[in-house]
Amino acid sequence: ELLFRRIFELAPGVTGMFRFAKDFEPNSEELFKSEPFIKHATGVIRTVDVAISMLEPDLDPLLNILRNLGAKHAQYGALPAHYAVVGRSLMYTLEKALGDDFTHDVKTAWARIYDVISATMIEGAEAGLEN
Repeated sequence: ELLFRRIFELAPGVTGMFRFAKDFEPNSEELFKSEPFIKHATGVIRTVDVAISMLEPDLDPLLNILRNLGAKHAQYGALPAHYAVVGRSLMYTLEKALGDDFTHDVKTAWARIYDVISATMIEGAEAGLEN
């Protein structure tokens, strides 16, 4: 929930890109408590978990998934600038969630991971790779 609250705070115009938000006032508590929102937010976190678990010497399977995901997000109207907002929101969320455990090294590692995720998704969006 915190991740999306931050995204919508930094870029209020993106709220309309999400189907789960269409029946709610932007940034309302009803939105953040709704089943469609919770389902989407849970899916995003699961996707990040899967991406992290796929960080292996052979990154090709992960990169292919991310390219296709980027193409799919482009169809929803996601622009390269949106990835920077999500990145800042992710770092904010991690800092709040981890507190003192969000050390410089942890922040650097997450920033590097997100750089790969976002660059690869943008690449996929620009190539229109979705199957």
